[in-house]
Amino acid sequence: MKYQYAERDVPAMLGRRGFIKVIGLCAVAVVAAGTAIVKLIKSRNQIILDRQQGLYADDKRLQKMNLTSSHENDVCWRVYKDMNGKPVEGEMYKLNHTHYVARSQLAMKEADHV
Repeated sequence: MKYQYAERDVPAMLGRRGFIKVIGLCAVAVVAAGTAIVKLIKSRNQIILDRQQGLYADDKRLQKMNLTSSHENDVCWRVYKDMNGKPVEGEMYKLNHTHYVARSQLAMKEADHV
């Protein structure tokens, strides 16, 4: 007696093997995306920590040189003197002070200082 094996017809779109393949591919995609997101967050945090450490190092260096304020900095005073200006006077204020610009608006309009 010969036996013949055949899968039964299933009304579903996928059989068991096809379903397992699709679920496996979805799991791989989720894990890969999660790994990439975690890696991006860690690298961004490291960049922020490195920048913070650099700023603190600069502050300590400037404190040792007694240059903690711009009004105590000889170079700033020389610039004011060369340009015949005072620290908070019109053009000097414009050149030496920064202003907050929302990043969401940078694409829409050009900043004044550019």
